Amino acid sequence: MPSTTPAEPSRLIYPYGYVDGQNHRLLLRTAVDGNGQPYVWVEAENLAAGGDTAAVWLSLEQAASLRAALGEGQAHHVTDYTGDTLTVLPGSAWTTFEVSRQANDDDEAAAVRVVVLTGRLPELREALAMTAQFAQQRIAAGEQKPHVLTPAEHDRAWHAIEGAAGEPGADPGTILRAVLGALQILPPSAEDWQAAREDLHRRVGRRSPDGQ
Repeated sequence: MPSTTPAEPSRLIYPYGYVDGQNHRLLLRTAVDGNGQPYVWVEAENLAAGGDTAAVWLSLEQAASLRAALGEGQAHHVTDYTGDTLTVLPGSAWTTFEVSRQANDDDEAAAVRVVVLTGRLPELREALAMTAQFAQQRIAAGEQKPHVLTPAEHDRAWHAIEGAAGEPGADPGTILRAVLGALQILPPSAEDWQAAREDLHRRVGRRSPDGQ
């Protein structure tokens, strides 16, 4: 059965890659199809000269199912929307990931196997979760539309900058406050700043190997 020792997410690097003893690599990264749907791209590559490459597009639901199967030490098979497949075969010492692609107009059919040591499966599961989260964030960021200033707002901001910049001893903070006031935008409160500082300290602490 796979080890249940948790990986340290702070040590993971995106995009995530794992290279086995036969010089085959498993790569995880985000992808988006032509309709803007997010996916976890799972690629297996033989790194030898002229080696094959095969990949599957896992939906976020398929990525979650794969992660659950890895946690339970179960065999798993998934077919993506292009017809390419990923087959996972667990073992006591390692788990084999085989990615197969169908023949098409540009490429012949191919299959690439990557052998992942059992002790690295928790890390791979965390990488799956991380990549799926990044895929969701990528779509969310793309859906956010920037606020476009109206001509009146632009004029108020422009005049606020002119006026504030002409004040004796004006600094960037003075100009910023004038612009925000002209646009009727509230700056962060003291509580907001304190919460942001605490969140930064937590993030830095998680990234530090010794927790300091």
